[in-house]
Amino acid sequence: MKDILLLVVRVIAGGALVVVFALISDVVKPKMFAGLFSAAPSVATASLLVTGLADGPEKVQTYGSGMILGAIGLVFFSAAAAVLVKHLGAIAGGVLAWVAWAIPAFGLFLLLLR
Repeated sequence: MKDILLLVVRVIAGGALVVVFALISDVVKPKMFAGLFSAAPSVATASLLVTGLADGPEKVQTYGSGMILGAIGLVFFSAAAAVLVKHLGAIAGGVLAWVAWAIPAFGLFLLLLR
């Protein structure tokens, strides 16, 4: 029964948060920032809610810290992709930009969370 309840909470929270973030992205100007409020924040928020209900605040703290480190890596990925894709093309630039994400994300993980 507990698993079914958590699934119901996940569906309701995830759906509600997707709608809220979609509304935010609809009103934000300029439209190039709409992606900041797309599905990823709502899924992450719903995941943290369900994790908190199921496993308690310690897991939420761990998962939230991992999300922050991944977001820092995403900043590096975005900056690298903006330059590398223009000069090397989509495939090579994307692969190298992924490496630009992995190095700071995993480096900070090893430095701070292990």
